[in-house]
Amino acid sequence: MTEQEQRTFTERLEAALSWMKAAQERLRANDNTQGPRNALEARLRETEKIHQSEHDGRVKMEMALVAAEHLLETGEEGVKSHIHAKLKELKSCWEETCTYIIHCHSRIEWVWLHWSEYLKALREFESWLAKQQCHLDVGVPLQVGLKEKLWQADQQRVALSDVHGQAALIKRLLDEAAVLHDRTRDPSVDSRAREGLQQAYDDLKDKVEDRLALLQGMAEEHRTYRGSVERFQSWLLSKTKELTDLMEKEDTSENKIQALKALDDMVASEEKTLQHIEAAAEGVRVQTCPAGAELVVDEAEELRLGWQRLRQGLCEVEEGLRSTLDTHGDYTARCRRLQDDVGSLRTRLRELERELEDPRGAEFSEAQMMDQWRRYTDVREALAAEESQVERLKSQLKELFGFSEDSRHISDDVLAVVREHQSVKCKAAKLCSESECSLRKTLEDTLLFFARWRDMVSQVLEASAEVTDLSHILQLLQNIERLVKDSIQLQERLNQLQTRGDRLQSLFDPKRSDALRSELSSATRNRELLHDQLIQRKGRLEAFISSTKDFEEASVVIGSKLSSLRDAMMATVGLQPDILAKKSQSQQFRVIQKELEDCEAHITALETLVSSCPSKHSRFEKLYRDWKYLNETIEANLHKCEENIGHHANFHERFLNLEKWLTIAKQKLESFKSPTGEWSIEKRQHEAQKTLGEFPEKEIQLHQLEMQAQTLLKRTSEEGRVHIEGDMTRLQGLWLALYTTSLNIHRLVNGSINKVDSGCFGQTEDLAVLPGLQQDHHHQHQQPLAEDSTVDTNVNSDAASRGALWPASDEESPEEKAPTMESLGQGEGAFRLFTQPPTKQQASTMMDEVEFEYKRTEFEAWLCKENELLSGILNSKGATLKGNQLKIQQETLNALRSRVTWGQEHFQLLLQGSAMSKSGSGSAADASLEELRYRWMLYKSKLKAVVVPQARLGSKKITHKLGKPATGATLYKKPGLLQRVCRLALPLWLLFLALLLLAFLLPLVDKGESCSISNNFARSFSVMLRYSGPPPT
Repeated sequence: MTEQEQRTFTERLEAALSWMKAAQERLRANDNTQGPRNALEARLRETEKIHQSEHDGRVKMEMALVAAEHLLETGEEGVKSHIHAKLKELKSCWEETCTYIIHCHSRIEWVWLHWSEYLKALREFESWLAKQQCHLDVGVPLQVGLKEKLWQADQQRVALSDVHGQAALIKRLLDEAAVLHDRTRDPSVDSRAREGLQQAYDDLKDKVEDRLALLQGMAEEHRTYRGSVERFQSWLLSKTKELTDLMEKEDTSENKIQALKALDDMVASEEKTLQHIEAAAEGVRVQTCPAGAELVVDEAEELRLGWQRLRQGLCEVEEGLRSTLDTHGDYTARCRRLQDDVGSLRTRLRELERELEDPRGAEFSEAQMMDQWRRYTDVREALAAEESQVERLKSQLKELFGFSEDSRHISDDVLAVVREHQSVKCKAAKLCSESECSLRKTLEDTLLFFARWRDMVSQVLEASAEVTDLSHILQLLQNIERLVKDSIQLQERLNQLQTRGDRLQSLFDPKRSDALRSELSSATRNRELLHDQLIQRKGRLEAFISSTKDFEEASVVIGSKLSSLRDAMMATVGLQPDILAKKSQSQQFRVIQKELEDCEAHITALETLVSSCPSKHSRFEKLYRDWKYLNETIEANLHKCEENIGHHANFHERFLNLEKWLTIAKQKLESFKSPTGEWSIEKRQHEAQKTLGEFPEKEIQLHQLEMQAQTLLKRTSEEGRVHIEGDMTRLQGLWLALYTTSLNIHRLVNGSINKVDSGCFGQTEDLAVLPGLQQDHHHQHQQPLAEDSTVDTNVNSDAASRGALWPASDEESPEEKAPTMESLGQGEGAFRLFTQPPTKQQASTMMDEVEFEYKRTEFEAWLCKENELLSGILNSKGATLKGNQLKIQQETLNALRSRVTWGQEHFQLLLQGSAMSKSGSGSAADASLEELRYRWMLYKSKLKAVVVPQARLGSKKITHKLGKPATGATLYKKPGLLQRVCRLALPLWLLFLALLLLAFLLPLVDKGESCSISNNFARSFSVMLRYSGPPPT
């Protein structure tokens, strides 16, 4: 122990102790809850700073402890005991200081939060108190009626209940203020402040009760007044009904007068009741708003007026009864005179209506239309003259209504004749307006026809000014002849209008009639000028036609044109090497088609010349047939060319996509090869399986591309076929190279090629062999060739029953098995997975052991690949597949069946090679070959039994016809997607439930006396003002 270390320990110890003493001094200076709130808040901030500076003290203590550790490691025993005593003192002082900091800060914080919540509740109560006081200071608002006053009283009753409900709150506030005063001794919460708060609440409650009593009295007074008014109104209604019943009663006039006098005395006696109601209305008016007071005054006045009207009615009825109706004779004379006037007017109206009638559907000339219009006009004027008679009838009817007699019969007659007069008047106005419009339309249509004719003449003259085309000239001549005929008709119509110009004055106003006369004269002059120009232009065009070439020259020109187009089409027709040449051919066909369309106009012109010369008609028909045949041929060639272009473009796109996939797949497979040349799929098994899983689908696309290439070769020239065959050969090389590479990955994915149970057939572990297959396998050891032949025959017979999907191998020659372009579309060409089987001469040659081992390995790899494809089809049988997926499965299954013949021939060669090389290999070769035989038999059995969903019905029919069930592997259904998801999700659900339970149990672990929970006053959901125990220290 050095002196420097001793000095360091001493300094750090003194620094830590001095910080603790200073903190305790500051805490003692602030450990007080009495005083005003701002002082309490200042002490709270100071203790919070002390609490935050606890980290500095901890650092100082840790530094002292570190220095003590160095001294304890190197010091003597006496020094160590001294140091231990110092450290014990230091730790004791530190614990005391930390406890003091927490307790002091918690105590002050609790009091401050308590005070804050009290002030918040006090401010809310004072705000409510001020709001209620403002409502009371406003004064009683006057209401409109009784309903509003009752509502106002109910509202005041609710306000009083609200005031009573605040009693508990004011009591709680006073209690909390007393508790705070005991702790803080602040004047703001002393007894005087509490008494003032209680006094303010009591004053408010008294005012609200007085206001409620006042409103109830006003409402009760208004209710009493309203009842009196309703009773008086019902009395008035009853007396009015009595008066009505008395007048309707069949009785003598003297009896009615006596009853009326008694009723009048009774009504006069109720004037005192009316005066009492008016006095009550004055009292209610004072306690009602201006709008309601006005209603009250109007209601009282209405009662007074109703009473007066009743008395006046009684007087008038009495006077009416006293003045007997002595004018009955006058009434009868007036009725008779009115009926005579109505009859004469009705007769006159029927005469005028007959003048308006005309025969329906008849066509009138212009003169007849003019006479008809004049007749309608006269009728309309006569009806206008009868207006005074109608008004006189109305006035007489009004006079009759002054008598007490029933005038309904005469009023019905007067109203009927008035309606008849209005109907005839409307009909005359309508007919007059229609005839006038027809006349105007006749006059104006002639001018409109002339304007259209003039425009057409101008267009024809302008178009025929400098024309040289024969067909156009003939068309213009036809138009000119038609316009000349229209000109003659127009001349007749214009002359008729000019001779009848006096009628314009009666149809139109003077300005309009003058304008029409000037237009007619101008149209007549312009028509003559244009007519002369048409005649001149017609003569010039006819002279031009006579000077043109005759029909012979025109037909020769058209014939030579058609011959040149035919030669051009024949030169264009033919197979093209590539898509650019095919597009160029399509463009040439379009040009020829455009020229044929242009030639149609010349043929139409030639047809016009033939119409005047029937002897040339046969020649024209021949030219027309040649033109039509060329047009149809060029359309067919153009359609075929467009179809070839689309087919070629589709083939090119699919070829590029497949070539791109081969390149990418090659890169993926080569990525599994290390720089030393070794293949490895460590930690990349899934990627390798995914890459190998793409091969079946791409193989089907290859076969489809073969068939498309075969079709494309038939539509391409020899030069283009060379390029297509070269591309297909290159694609064949890429495929074979890629497949050779994939065999290495395939062996690694499925294990060693000799470990069959864990390798190649690992994909079909969900299949179980039927019991019959074990017997077949046992029987194969005794008759291998015969059993193989039997199985092959069964497979081929099954294929024949399905439509000869598997070609017979015995009937094929070596030349037919060669990979030529002609066999691309039949699954036998460039994209066969392995090389072609040897011919029969080659099968008879000797095989050495190396060649036999190579062919056996090749056959095993091929069988593994085929079994993988078949397993993929079997695994997807439980799923719901779409149309495209079913089609792909069917094509894959057909491809597998088509390659069974090659596999059987290859296996026969292996059997022959095994017999030749039996001396060298021994029993091990026989065992491996028997195992390979069993796997080959199992594959063919599964392939024979598999049926795609869309072919199940046909398979059932074939099985029924054969009379025996199909043998094969029994399929164990794999679990569905929902089952696998549930099996995976169940552990996760249990884990989530356990975590949720743990989260619920965590609050139970906390102890009730924890300061971090007890002192957190802000976490409360309600105001906590009833704490009666000591602070949570």
